[in-house]
Amino acid sequence: MFNCLQGEQPLLSYLGEGIRLQLVLLLTLFIGGCTANSWRYLPEHDEIPTSIYVVGHGWHTGIVVPSHLLGAKFDFLQQQLPNANYFEFGWGDKGFYQAEEITSGLTVQAIFWPTESVMHVVSLPTEPASYFSQSEVIELKLSHQAIEHLLDGIAASFAKNKHGAPTKTRPGLYGCSWFYIGEGSYYMTNTCNSWVARMLDQAGVPIRTTLTLTASSVLSQTQDALDEYLCCLSQSTTVKSAI
Repeated sequence: MFNCLQGEQPLLSYLGEGIRLQLVLLLTLFIGGCTANSWRYLPEHDEIPTSIYVVGHGWHTGIVVPSHLLGAKFDFLQQQLPNANYFEFGWGDKGFYQAEEITSGLTVQAIFWPTESVMHVVSLPTEPASYFSQSEVIELKLSHQAIEHLLDGIAASFAKNKHGAPTKTRPGLYGCSWFYIGEGSYYMTNTCNSWVARMLDQAGVPIRTTLTLTASSVLSQTQDALDEYLCCLSQSTTVKSAI
C-alpha cells in the first residue's frame, strides 16, 4: 500500500557496504578531466532568480524544484502527489533503483548492460534543507529562461504512454513518492548522476556532461558553479557601485 512517510530514508541504506564500495571505486575510474563551460542563461539585471536545489544521497543525486514552477506539463504530479511545495526528481536504472534488496547481480547488470530506466519523484512539504536534513543540499539561483530549459529536460525524461502521459509503476523509496517509467537506457557511462549533470547543463549551469558518474563529482562541480556565480555577482555589484 502507498504510504506517505515523514522525512527521508537515505538511499545508502538500500545498498550493502561491499557492493556500494565496489560501485563507487569502479565509477571513479571513469571520471574525466574536461573543463566545464561558463554559466549560460544568467538572470537579466532586473530579474529576480529562482532557487532550485541539488541533493546528495550518498551514491545518488537528485534535483529539487519548487512545485509552483512546474506548469501544465507536470499536472499529473499535482494529482498523484498533491500538497507538495517542492518536487525532487531522480533518474536511474529500473531494477537497481526499485529493488527492495540490492544484489551483486543487479549491480553488475546496472553497470555493464543497457537497462530500462525509471524516474523517481518525491513530494516535499517543506524546504529541501529541512526535509533532507541528513543530506548535502546545494541551492542554485536560475533565471526564468534557465528554469524553462531545466523543466523541458526533466519532462522529456518521463516515457509517455499512447495517451501522451507518464506511467507510474510503484511507490517510491521514501516520503510521498512514485516511480515512473523513464526515457532512455541506463548504462555504465549514463548514470543517475550523469542525468543530473545533463539537466543542470541544459539549464546553463557549468558542469561536465561526459563521465560525471558519481554523486561527489556532481556535488563538487555544482559547488564550483555556485562559487563562480557568486563571484560574478559580486564583481557585477562592484562595477555598478563604481559607476
